[in-house]
Amino acid sequence: LAQPLPEYDILLSIPGIAETTATSIIGELGDIRRFQSANQINAFIGIDLRHYESGNFLAKEHITKRGNPYARKILFKCIHNIASASHTNPCHIADFYEKRKRQSQTTSTKPHTIA
Repeated sequence: LAQPLPEYDILLSIPGIAETTATSIIGELGDIRRFQSANQINAFIGIDLRHYESGNFLAKEHITKRGNPYARKILFKCIHNIASASHTNPCHIADFYEKRKRQSQTTSTKPHTIA
């Protein structure tokens, strides 16, 4: 069903994303043209950041998790697949992931920063 869509070929061109993953992403997001910006897609998936501040206090930012949990799970797995495939197929997404990983002050890099 997803093969005639142009998004399908674009997703398959990313190293680490195969047919099943591309179909799942398209199935969960639907028509990507209905989103006017990347921020709307982030909110739909639930990876937009929650900000909390009061006076001089600024809390840590966390993702809202209000969106589609299935799309969020697929996207996180895609990021890990892309990072794993970067040894054989370099790509700018994996380069960005590694850059964020080096900048991270915690023990693990959060995939939502890449997504």
